[in-house]
Amino acid sequence: MFCFFTSRDPNTKLKLMKAYRSSFYGSVLWDLANASIRDVCIVWLKGLRRICDLPQPHNTHCNLLPLLCDTLPLMDELSIRCAKFIMNVLDSDNDVVSFIARHGVYFSRMLSPIGRNAHLFCSLRYGLLSENIASI
Repeated sequence: MFCFFTSRDPNTKLKLMKAYRSSFYGSVLWDLANASIRDVCIVWLKGLRRICDLPQPHNTHCNLLPLLCDTLPLMDELSIRCAKFIMNVLDSDNDVVSFIARHGVYFSRMLSPIGRNAHLFCSLRYGLLSENIASI
């Protein structure tokens, strides 16, 4: 993307990146406790810095970069997507799907990826109980 659009202004490049590089299909099933997620967030920030043509040093812009780009930090975006998915499967019309989701979120928590995501990265990150995950 950068090779073809280097002459464009940062706003155009940012819109293109949001449209073509922010889908993260299947991210609702990722284990957000995995260390590789942090690496994905770092690479995402590096891409945003490169799009906005921010000067060195890179570490001074980490906290302000999502605000400058009018986006959420990637970890927050992934947590929100995961919370929405968890709410959808908990409210599913399919009894098997809702049963497995309830069991993962409310009973086996840390043994289940969906429960671990609900507890660690949705409840604890935002200071909510698992029952109030819909308020994210």
